[in-house]
Amino acid sequence: MRKQIILTLCLLAAGLTAQTFGQKNNDDLGSKSRWEHSDNGWRRMVETRGKAEFTDDYTDIKDVTPGGYVRVEEERDGRSRRYEVRHDLGGQITRTYYFNGQQRAIDDEARKWISALVLLAVRQGAIDAERRVQRILQKGGVAGVFAEIDLIESDYAKRVYFEALIKFGNLNNAALQEVLRKSASQISSDYEQAQLLIGIAPTLAGNEASMGSFFNAVATIESDYEHARVLKTVLRKNQPTRELLLQVATSTKGLASDYEKGQVLKEVAGMYLDDVPLRVALFQTIDTIKSDYEHRGVLSALIKNTTLNGEVLSRMLDSAATMSSDYEKATFLLEVSKTYTGDARLKDAFLKVVETIKSDYERGRVLSALLKNKQIG
Repeated sequence: MRKQIILTLCLLAAGLTAQTFGQKNNDDLGSKSRWEHSDNGWRRMVETRGKAEFTDDYTDIKDVTPGGYVRVEEERDGRSRRYEVRHDLGGQITRTYYFNGQQRAIDDEARKWISALVLLAVRQGAIDAERRVQRILQKGGVAGVFAEIDLIESDYAKRVYFEALIKFGNLNNAALQEVLRKSASQISSDYEQAQLLIGIAPTLAGNEASMGSFFNAVATIESDYEHARVLKTVLRKNQPTRELLLQVATSTKGLASDYEKGQVLKEVAGMYLDDVPLRVALFQTIDTIKSDYEHRGVLSALIKNTTLNGEVLSRMLDSAATMSSDYEKATFLLEVSKTYTGDARLKDAFLKVVETIKSDYERGRVLSALLKNKQIG
């Protein structure tokens, strides 16, 4: 059996602890899912084995896989309620309702309780989300789905509903931009926001109208790891354009982690296109890297790009001069010397960086290589 926990959410309010979680297991009937919410002694739960079919308004269970069941439970103020729908292997569907452990008739009060709790679990647990979004689209369109998402508290469920809307909503640019704006303001989990944006990333190709909204949403991710994960996915899933590379380079500047910043910029370096605004944004971001190791790593990745012109090489040397580590500076200059073309301007800039190396050993290492390659002498 393979278990995957798909949601854990803890809310702190008024000094009380609320917990919501959902999980899905694979079993012989295909699936087992559970949604549960606990808040200061008030516990609500819906568990399904097999595939459940809901009524059109999602207030009751129409059917469930033969051999499966749906169990709905609530415990509050010393009272308990339970509702079970079972489909035996003989094809018989049974519905039973219990109050404080005693079986009772399913009267109007019981139906009211069942409908409220089933709808709550479906909404907050993202149960049957894709089918439900399709039904909402048929009745209320994209606006109807947005209205439903506004009622969802769970970041996980919000993300699932946004994904289903993108998948089935046939969205135009304006609607996609609204998805990006709403998700940025409503999803607080960096992981869930990143997952949604990673799914959207491949659609950015040729869609510059939505690019600004996309990167505005990326900027709301506080985790450097998740932020960088989105940016790297964008680069890998799209053909590099000047606008895309410019947006990524600018967004990377917001990362605090030198490691994550370096990882993204190394990928930008490999795709670099000759463009003045891109060059300015790229080096402005490179120059914010405090770690000389990561700084040199990005410059080393850029030197491997065969499209570089003299302006870029000159700017790289200026950037290298700001590093304090003589070792990293010398290591980079040795790499540059292999690309050095003998242009007088680059020669002067190169030697100016050499002069900033304080270590006699590291400076000698660079000068010896230049002499050997007959680049000076």
